[in-house]
Amino acid sequence: MDQKELAILSEKYLAGTASEAETDRLLQWYNAYDEQELTVHIQAAAAETESSLQARMYQRLHQATHPAARKPVLRMRDWYGKAAAAVLILLMAGGGYYFFTRPRKSVPLAAAAPSTVQPGSNKATLTLADGTVINLDSIGTGPVELQGVKAVKTQQGQIVYKDNGNAAVHNNVLRTPRGGQFRVTLPDGTNVWLNAASSISYPTAFTGKSRNVSVTGEAYFEVAADAVRPFEVTMNDISILVLGTHFNINAYEDEPTINTTLLEGAVLVKTPGAMKHLEPGQQARVKPGSDRIEWLKHADVNSSIAWKNGYFSFDDADIPTVMRQLARWYNIEVSYAGNVPEGTFTGEIGRNLTQSQLMKILTQARINYKQEEGRKLVIYP
Repeated sequence: MDQKELAILSEKYLAGTASEAETDRLLQWYNAYDEQELTVHIQAAAAETESSLQARMYQRLHQATHPAARKPVLRMRDWYGKAAAAVLILLMAGGGYYFFTRPRKSVPLAAAAPSTVQPGSNKATLTLADGTVINLDSIGTGPVELQGVKAVKTQQGQIVYKDNGNAAVHNNVLRTPRGGQFRVTLPDGTNVWLNAASSISYPTAFTGKSRNVSVTGEAYFEVAADAVRPFEVTMNDISILVLGTHFNINAYEDEPTINTTLLEGAVLVKTPGAMKHLEPGQQARVKPGSDRIEWLKHADVNSSIAWKNGYFSFDDADIPTVMRQLARWYNIEVSYAGNVPEGTFTGEIGRNLTQSQLMKILTQARINYKQEEGRKLVIYP
């Protein structure tokens, strides 16, 4: 295929006007380059116009067809080794790229119900020591009085605790719902980002010899350095000890492992029966109920904190893994009618996908689904 034909097919595909034959022709080109170990440039997803997305697509095609201009960022695997009848589908939605591979077969796609699904946003509740619950996304910016404790809600929507001197110390719990995220600056200056369906419990002042908080769900920490008072995060029987560092914790109950990923500094991950010292770029994994710590020497750090930076990132992720993340962020209920479809996703998209873009990904990936009332999505074999 020459560059002129490649440009024409790409433009049609982006506009959604490519025929099935033209789409197959474009996919054959990508498959052919994959056999030559094509290195694919996948940029971090962000909101962008259709014209800028198209321009970026042409840039990627130019890099692929001009080896000298190629920018090696992510090497795709040998897709042909996965299944004899595998099909590689390129999906572009929400400012990112997806590659999906599964056995080729025709499936009837169910019509979507007239419900509206929106991406998540900044929203959370704060439970004070006396049981008072404050809806943080509904209060205005400026000073906030929290049971005698002073804080500020910034224009960016985060809560920042102030130095309250000799004020009484209380315990606060910040919770995000499904479809929500939030950022809080703790009294010591530590910044915490909470993903959807997560929580953090913390004191309104750190007065002891250590700084202790507990979390559920997923949180990213930028811990304020303090050589005298270590910072400790607990999740059930697991604790993480740090002095000052950046790390991510994924401790959702419906995930197979609790993962701690270190970006900067050093942490000590402890269970009742084991401990592991992590260096930047490493990850510790613990199965719920187990004392054993699995050590990943070279972790995909960018993928671990993609949610905090505003996008989804997958690397050979199966459908349940993808759906769990989508369900939490879009506040939808996903169920499976029969066997779970085979196939894996690789790539990145923004977390600002509209409902139509989200459904388009499922449709183009040949996933048989049905939207039902009450924010329910049923996946069929």
